[in-house]
Amino acid sequence: MYVLGLDIGGTSSRALLIDSGGRRAGYGTAGGGNPAAHGNAVAVANIGLALRQALRGVDPSLVAGAVIGMAGAGALDRLVFDPMWASAGLRARPRLTGDLGIAFAAGTAEPRGTVLIAGTGAIAARIEDREPVMIADGLGWLLGDRGSGFWLGRQAARAAARALSRGDAGGTLTRLVIGALLEGEPLPQGKAGGTAEEATEETRAPAIRLVVRAQSRPTLELARLAPLVSRAADEGDPAALEIASTAARLLCETVAEVRPAGETSPIVLAGSVLTGEGPVGSAVREKLGATAVLAGDGAGAAAWLAGREAFGWDPAAAALLHARIVSGD
Repeated sequence: MYVLGLDIGGTSSRALLIDSGGRRAGYGTAGGGNPAAHGNAVAVANIGLALRQALRGVDPSLVAGAVIGMAGAGALDRLVFDPMWASAGLRARPRLTGDLGIAFAAGTAEPRGTVLIAGTGAIAARIEDREPVMIADGLGWLLGDRGSGFWLGRQAARAAARALSRGDAGGTLTRLVIGALLEGEPLPQGKAGGTAEEATEETRAPAIRLVVRAQSRPTLELARLAPLVSRAADEGDPAALEIASTAARLLCETVAEVRPAGETSPIVLAGSVLTGEGPVGSAVREKLGATAVLAGDGAGAAAWLAGREAFGWDPAAAALLHARIVSGD
């Protein structure tokens, strides 16, 4: 017998099939499956593609359970999703859950603690019995998501625009942003550290072009500038270092909103901003201390949860299998 775990995001959909011993039997990936980002038809098509890849060569009637983790799971139109699920030959009805519990389970087998996710957006939650009971931030790019990939990208674009508006040739971060948004247009003929009094309509022209180019794109594309902050910070760029430091502080403040003082349970860190090698993740891990752990594979976490439910693993066995399943071994 087998179980399925699916981790559905805005940019990718992943499905993992494991057997009763926690061994991987199939894996599938496809494009984004969040209906809020892509609409139900595209979302379900991508989920179905990942699902078929994971089930290749396996009798789907042997799947005893499934857990699907997805932000805004309630937005999935069951009238569209259920026929796709049935057409794959699956009889077990999947359990739909949000991404917070899945992200937490991707980092620990413990039933309680805290999870902080910082990808394009940012959100934290206190977890009890593997479900969120208190949430902070996750308010979207306009009203929240402090320290997120979008926040980092917007701060990078803002720093570059302000430097250019002063006629400042800028540092590494400004040059990287110009390369990303203005596609290598010539740098202004100013000097580093220019002032507002020195700025003219002519020297401000690159800043205006950058602002127009940034605002002509879909808003969330600014998140693609986030890695530039890490690159510039590695080279010692003062603006990038300040942005990274502020992002880490804001993310830790978000954790503090949901985590009781003196708590020693795990803090799971998930999302590209926190799990990569950049300065924000490093600073957050340093600030949060030894209780912080990195999340592994979300599809593995969903499969592990499905296995606990379908196979009735005892706590000791479940804990041993957890590391294998979420690490990809």
